[in-house]
Amino acid sequence: MIVKDRVPWLKMLFTFHGSTLPFIWPRILGITLFSALITWIELRYGIEQKYSLTDRPFTLIGLALGIFLGFRNNAAYDRFWEGRKLWGQLINTSRSFARQVLTLIGPQADSPPELRPFQENLVRHTIAYVYALRHHLRDTDPFDELRAFLPESDIQNLRRYKNVPVAILQDMGDGVRAAWDQGWVSEFHLPILEKSLTMFTDIQGGCERIKNTPIPYAYTVLIHRLVAFYCFFLPFGIVQSVGTLTPVVVLLISHAFFGLDEIGDEIEDPFDTDPQSLPLVAMCRTIEINLLQSIDAPEIPDVIKPVQRILP
Repeated sequence: MIVKDRVPWLKMLFTFHGSTLPFIWPRILGITLFSALITWIELRYGIEQKYSLTDRPFTLIGLALGIFLGFRNNAAYDRFWEGRKLWGQLINTSRSFARQVLTLIGPQADSPPELRPFQENLVRHTIAYVYALRHHLRDTDPFDELRAFLPESDIQNLRRYKNVPVAILQDMGDGVRAAWDQGWVSEFHLPILEKSLTMFTDIQGGCERIKNTPIPYAYTVLIHRLVAFYCFFLPFGIVQSVGTLTPVVVLLISHAFFGLDEIGDEIEDPFDTDPQSLPLVAMCRTIEINLLQSIDAPEIPDVIKPVQRILP
């Protein structure tokens, strides 16, 4: 995610890093050069008087295209914001579950010696679940990071599953059941622990719904085509009225339309790894720090900070 600093207004106008320009400048350059060629032909040979278009169709189409782009970007941002809310809920649920494990499982006085290692193991499973969910949403291998929180025997067992976060949740549920069998959990506290585990499942399901249900492909293709055709034919419609400034006008309009189109693509999948996506790595580290401190772990990692204004 791009971290926005307080940048002076004038400096922000010329900001390249973090904008859509690194992705769309070839399209803008190509359209601008093409419009310059059309302008030169018109000024030199005047053939546009025979083949030119009026600017009225572009006014009507531009208005409709702006509405379509706005609708698509709103839909993409709704997906982005819902993903952020789900991960905010994941942070809170992880903290709550760790607190419940440490306070609701086992007697507070005269606790057996094996209780504390059991609680710490369940908290570490919670951290492992969060990291596994991040890898699951980004289609990456989670096992190298999971070794910091789970024993090797658990890692080998998890390799059998396609959905590693669900498998870890099952292990966490088995741990709660084992605590119940040991008499460490009362009948009043068991539903509270189960509710937290269910919330993990609901959060993961919401994230998977966003990831596996993109904006309809046909709609995205249509928007791309309309933007490309509009910018391509725009010089033919304005060259007679604008004259030598046609490339400048085309440059500004194509930057606006190509930029809006690219923003929709970038935020459509909030769990991706591009700079505009959610900072899942940083949020995982936040959960790790909070939960490790709750069990008084000896080594606490540092908070992840932005590198060149990008928070991973």
